[in-house]
Amino acid sequence: MKTFTRSFAPFLSFAMKTVLLAVFVLAYFQGFTQSLTPEFVTAGYTLTDLGSIEQLPSQYGGLTIRPEQPNTLYIGGNANTGSGALYSVALVRDPESKHITGFGGAAIHYIEAPNNDGGIFFDQNGTLLFTRYSMNELGQVLPDNSYISTPLTNYGIASSVGAMAFVPSGYPGAGGLVFSSYSASIMYNVPFTIDVNGQYLLSNQIAEVSVYGIASGPEGIAYIPAGSAVFPNLSMAISSYSNGTVVVFEVGDHGLPVPSTAREMITGLSGAEGALIDPLTGDFLFSTFGGGNKVIRISGFEKPSSVNEKPMNKLADFSILPNPTEGSFKLKSLNPVKGGLISVFNIHGAKVLEQETGIDDSIEYDLSAQPAGMYIVSVKNGNATGYQKLLLK
Repeated sequence: MKTFTRSFAPFLSFAMKTVLLAVFVLAYFQGFTQSLTPEFVTAGYTLTDLGSIEQLPSQYGGLTIRPEQPNTLYIGGNANTGSGALYSVALVRDPESKHITGFGGAAIHYIEAPNNDGGIFFDQNGTLLFTRYSMNELGQVLPDNSYISTPLTNYGIASSVGAMAFVPSGYPGAGGLVFSSYSASIMYNVPFTIDVNGQYLLSNQIAEVSVYGIASGPEGIAYIPAGSAVFPNLSMAISSYSNGTVVVFEVGDHGLPVPSTAREMITGLSGAEGALIDPLTGDFLFSTFGGGNKVIRISGFEKPSSVNEKPMNKLADFSILPNPTEGSFKLKSLNPVKGGLISVFNIHGAKVLEQETGIDDSIEYDLSAQPAGMYIVSVKNGNATGYQKLLLK
């Protein structure tokens, strides 16, 4: 259904998009094969075709795994159409390595997601976000299951959007929201706030980078776990639908790619769509819109760090009052020790507060300068660590 041109994509007919999809399908049946480039083969990366998902309607859209549900994949079906929806499917993992080896059954309809495309994400508050092609909108299913679709043209994103991602903690622009325009091959950083209902309120884009010609038609964005082989600097991967490649870049200002650092990692693709880092293993996964409608896994990356992971050591016992709060809150620790540490993260993993704690059993903190929404409070108290959610109204 998709095709690509620098300036005229918004005006292309449905028939022309269908022709391009037919070409992709024909290429697939004639032996169109994907492969890792030599640099990454030498570094020990491997490519595994996980195949198609039973009863998932083609064409496949983006995909995601919720850290608290690591054995369930959420993936778009009937992508780019009004009948598009999000589906869930059980994952089969190797019992030792935890790598995904297949699917544990048929896809199950999860929720309507009309015109879903390469970007799908659940935040920690339960809001589902997905990019919508070709109307250039951000779909939002709020925690109360109400549905909102936000036009993106108003915020400086060229029609039509393809993918989106949040910049992880520790990367330049951490906590920021990055969109890609499929049609214009431009990446954007878009500021936002979150209201008490979980709705994302966007502002005008503050930075943009063109990947035209390098990773044209960007349909998936993923941030590569730090320390991965042959990635000496913090990097990201982009699924380039139009080029039939996955291209990796170093991450620059605002969480955007640095074009001069581009390296092709995978070539010979048909319909590269979506991008995902497996929270358990660090594997890179993406789907294909056409090209056999399948899921592909690249292994060899480091395991990502996450504030959602359960601590392996003793749990710190503490309470937060009031919760929800309008800004100020008190932390009350059981058996507090000198030199403890409180850290507060927003829903995307960006640290918004860090402060040492003393031996007092009740200390007051202030988040009134932060936008409303859900936060994760981490407390290190001696050799114990604990996590709790905090809702800022």
